[in-house]
Amino acid sequence: MPKKASDFTKANRYVLCAGAGLAAIALSTGAAAQDADEQDPTIVETPEGDVADAIVVTGSRITSVTPFNSPDPITIVSPEIARQEGKLDLASALQSSPVASGSTQITSALSSNFVTNGGPGAQTIDLRGLGPNRTLVLLNGRRAGPAGTRGAVSSFDLNVLPLSIVNDIQILKTGASSIYGSDAIAGVVNIFTGGREDGLAVDFNVSMPFDSGGEEYRGSIAYTQNFSRGHITIAADYSHTNELTRGDRGYLACPEANIFDESGNRSDLIDPRTGQPHCEDLRWGHIWTYNLIDNLRLDGPGGADTGTQTSPFGRTVLLQYQYADGPGAGTLGIPAYGSPAYAGDFGAPAGWFPTGYDAASMAVQNAYHPFVEDQTIIPETDLYTGYVEGSFEINDSVELFGEFLFNRRETYQNGWRQFWNFGYTGELYGTGPGDSYNYWADGFEGVNYLSPTAITDQADNSQTVDYYRGVAGVRGDLSSSGNWTYEAYIQYSRSDGRYRAQQILQDAYDTGYFQTSSCVGQTTPVSGRQCIDIPWADPEFLRGNLTAEQIAFLFDWEEGRTVYTQLSGEAVVAGELFELPAGPIGVAFGVAARGDKINDTPGEITLAANAWGATAGGITAGRTLTTEAFAELNVPLLADRPFFEDLTLSLAGRMTNVRATRASDGEWAEDRDNFTYKLGVNWSVTEWLRFRGSFGTSFRAPALFEQFLADETSFVNQRIDPCINWQGGLAAGTTSQRVADNCAADGIPGDYGGGGITATAFASGGLGILEAETSEALVVGMVLTPNFAFLPDTDISFAVDYFDIKVDGEISQLGAATILGGCYNSEDFANEPLCNLFTRGQNATAIYQIDEIYDQYINIASQRNSGIDGSLNISHDLGGAGLLTLRAEATWQLDDDFQLLPTSAVESTNGEAGSPEWVGDIRATWAHPSGLSAFYGINIIAGTSNVEDFLEATGGDPCLDSFNTDNPAGDLPIYGRYCPDLTTPTTFYHNFSLTQEIADGRAAITAGVSNIFNTRPPRVSVLNGGQISLLGPVVAASQYSFVGRRAFVNVSLNF
Repeated sequence: MPKKASDFTKANRYVLCAGAGLAAIALSTGAAAQDADEQDPTIVETPEGDVADAIVVTGSRITSVTPFNSPDPITIVSPEIARQEGKLDLASALQSSPVASGSTQITSALSSNFVTNGGPGAQTIDLRGLGPNRTLVLLNGRRAGPAGTRGAVSSFDLNVLPLSIVNDIQILKTGASSIYGSDAIAGVVNIFTGGREDGLAVDFNVSMPFDSGGEEYRGSIAYTQNFSRGHITIAADYSHTNELTRGDRGYLACPEANIFDESGNRSDLIDPRTGQPHCEDLRWGHIWTYNLIDNLRLDGPGGADTGTQTSPFGRTVLLQYQYADGPGAGTLGIPAYGSPAYAGDFGAPAGWFPTGYDAASMAVQNAYHPFVEDQTIIPETDLYTGYVEGSFEINDSVELFGEFLFNRRETYQNGWRQFWNFGYTGELYGTGPGDSYNYWADGFEGVNYLSPTAITDQADNSQTVDYYRGVAGVRGDLSSSGNWTYEAYIQYSRSDGRYRAQQILQDAYDTGYFQTSSCVGQTTPVSGRQCIDIPWADPEFLRGNLTAEQIAFLFDWEEGRTVYTQLSGEAVVAGELFELPAGPIGVAFGVAARGDKINDTPGEITLAANAWGATAGGITAGRTLTTEAFAELNVPLLADRPFFEDLTLSLAGRMTNVRATRASDGEWAEDRDNFTYKLGVNWSVTEWLRFRGSFGTSFRAPALFEQFLADETSFVNQRIDPCINWQGGLAAGTTSQRVADNCAADGIPGDYGGGGITATAFASGGLGILEAETSEALVVGMVLTPNFAFLPDTDISFAVDYFDIKVDGEISQLGAATILGGCYNSEDFANEPLCNLFTRGQNATAIYQIDEIYDQYINIASQRNSGIDGSLNISHDLGGAGLLTLRAEATWQLDDDFQLLPTSAVESTNGEAGSPEWVGDIRATWAHPSGLSAFYGINIIAGTSNVEDFLEATGGDPCLDSFNTDNPAGDLPIYGRYCPDLTTPTTFYHNFSLTQEIADGRAAITAGVSNIFNTRPPRVSVLNGGQISLLGPVVAASQYSFVGRRAFVNVSLNF
């Protein structure tokens, strides 16, 4: 039986790990043009006073490595440009930049509507589409501890840090474990704070959509004092985001089928109650009736049960009540069952009609409830942040420094869900109405059992996450010449997240499960409630009109808590070994240690295994200790020679040991001698032509939750079995030929109906089994900075880089649906390893049903992402008319492959929804000496297509057939022959703003419009065979705006 989707479809599980990063650069509007011989299209000069006294280069600790001789591509994301585009938070600034937007990012909208690591409301960054836990985030060059809720916390939550205190963001676009350790597989995001001028700075920001919902408000204040031997900055920030619901936007509401006939005409079913296309959301308010003796036919010319089969695709039919008013109201205009004609024949009370067996009965099937319009898309969010940063020089060779960050996130999600129960009809054994088997099923007769499926809005969630981070360290010079420096620090972070959820109480639910008599007077065994009889088959109950007493009996809130702490320390020495003809050999070496600890305690309902439709789990707790030693060399080979302006070789290596210990029993495992390395070359041929490249290895140690997940038991509904009614599904186009063939080979009857008995799924951590993921990364690039005499006062730069990253031994928990679907959709079914992860037919009374599914974290998958980054910068000095700058960037993704098992086929998501083949942006700025500046930007997302996967699943047929073939008068079309649209067009987002500086730059006002043309998220066919994950009728991908057109204003004051 279907239920509300809480995870991506199999096809789109990869979409969350898909896409490519690209070179993103955002220059400050007022920055001066660089000289041609210094210009690099992926680097900007640091304005005076922004970052200490020198440019800090992500990707090396050697001081002689600069942005202009690094072998690795580094890109800059400017908070100032982000504000000119109307982006008020760090997540939107990073996730929408071209370096990230080639893959679907975890936004607050997606984490609130799908199961993602970090819990609802979290926002993370994912480079190259390899997953957020394979992108390392640094804060001021030091690893930032994870934050979030629930057991799967492993990545830095971008909500933690407000954009107002960010000065600069550098992104290293290749693997770097030899420099930074675990997790730096796809790249490194290094966020810098500080660098403020003396005085008090106040900022106010407002973003107002043209339609209600999704408004953002932010205010910040910061005070900085620089003195002779140091500085201190104290900052505070508050932001509030209003909830955006599905009902706030028409394009998020009713999910019309959006299907077409073979001539290209829309062929949606039309609901006669509204005169509009039928909404194809989750079915609600039906009684699923199971056909046990073929007694679910309409009456026909031959008498009772001689007409149309109302359960043509298996042994179930959805009975629907004809309401007089409210949700689902209106005359259905379809026939009801006749009176029972024989013992065991099915009969239903007046007002109930079978649906879904032909076009007319499918067009009136209730599949869009008003509760859906209250579903949260973007959660209501409050963020409170305090930040202190400072330094003090004890003498010319010793400087103390420190940071402290506190952030609180409060988020709330409104939800809804199906819930269902099971029981017999009132006359299962032919003893007549009122017998002991029809307590809540009065009036239903026949040899059938029933599953009433209600809808409820008692499915909300909320989170409160407190995050603390402190750093204390010392740095300075080891020699009077300053050629040798050192830095040592200790860092502590703590994420303390409390998460609340509304649950359906299992023991309350159980009182209605095949209920034979009243439960009044009994007490539920776990929750201790006084039992009341729930009218499971009552039409009002089914459409969500529950009484206060029923809600109090069936539902309750629970609160869980996730605490993740990280304590780390590092000591580094850097300097110059000796001089070569081409320059000094640079070196850096050091040691590091890090302890991570997690304790996730679910709410008391979950711990007691009393949450219906949810997992029953224990406490996930454990710790890891990581110790590391590392070194770098930078060797200048040639300099100032013909065709060798500079040729430098860089080398890096790191040795890492990890020990993991489970808290519950002290069991431990070690992974020692993980060695990673990198080789890089920078070759400046001339002042205007440079080649760069590197090859290196990286790794990712298993996350704490992957190691220590407490044994979880969940009960999976049999409806996820792909072999249920595979013959009917094949005829309807909902089951592929390959799945049908494999189910038949497994001995499953074509009309196998599944049933109400659930399978048991077992999940656990992989301590002692898991190994570290490993990867290889290659990047090769060219930088051109020509200076043309015929273009005076004009600087031009162009960069292109090829990247190729491959990850082996990826850690994954497949999920029950993926295990079953992967088994029966395998091209080599007889030898498919996934088929060994579940049992079927062990129950003598249900010989075809799935019994147990085993879903442990294991090293199984491999993934590859390759592509080309390109960027072009042109700036022209207009003299007294100002400075004009044009920047264009793009990433072309060549490969985005995923292989589940070594024996599985390689699947590509390149060019599919959420993983476009290319993304890019164009930004133009004009800055006038008077302080007036203008910005115009275009973000571009290439069109996508999932047609190839669809054709593979259908054997090459671009259309599906949906007919009731069990009808005496001939085939009855349901949706008929229809062709889904699985493509999205190239999408453009236009943004414009004006900024006016006032009082010699001590105040500035920016006003603009984002998404000028109100571009909507693309739609595809809702009936798409599970190829594309959706939020309502639109594609569920972070590249697209759910909010729509919005105006924004930023006001900055400096005193």
